[in-house]
Amino acid sequence: MVNAKNRRKSNVGFTSVLRRYRVGAVLGGALLLTGAVQAETPPIWEGYWSGNASWCVRAGEVGDETPTWFGRDGFFGIEWSCEIDGVVAIGVGQSWSIQTTCLDAGFEYTQSQIFLVTYEDRLLILDETGETANLVRCALPEGP
Repeated sequence: MVNAKNRRKSNVGFTSVLRRYRVGAVLGGALLLTGAVQAETPPIWEGYWSGNASWCVRAGEVGDETPTWFGRDGFFGIEWSCEIDGVVAIGVGQSWSIQTTCLDAGFEYTQSQIFLVTYEDRLLILDETGETANLVRCALPEGP
């Protein structure tokens, strides 16, 4: 014969487990939605950038003396492009370690860089060879 007291304990235990799973499912779903929203939010370094502020008037154009597009999918210049393989926040201000696979004049190579967006809204880039870039953000071009 099953003791009513023992049955009650097992039901409470089972109910407790169900509640935990329900809470876990809700939290897991919330985290997935948060991740989806974050995935759609562009990184702070996305946009047109140039070492020469006077080039910003030609943002969105193709040609010499135009700013470079840095986006969540890659970086695009006049005769080169890089696809992003990985982005890791490195915890120093607004900084990231970025790994890319690039194509320049038919030559493919991989590259690691550190991006830092300053409080003055400048993009500082340090690549694996020690070369640096100090870029100014350009306004996005007007729509058609």
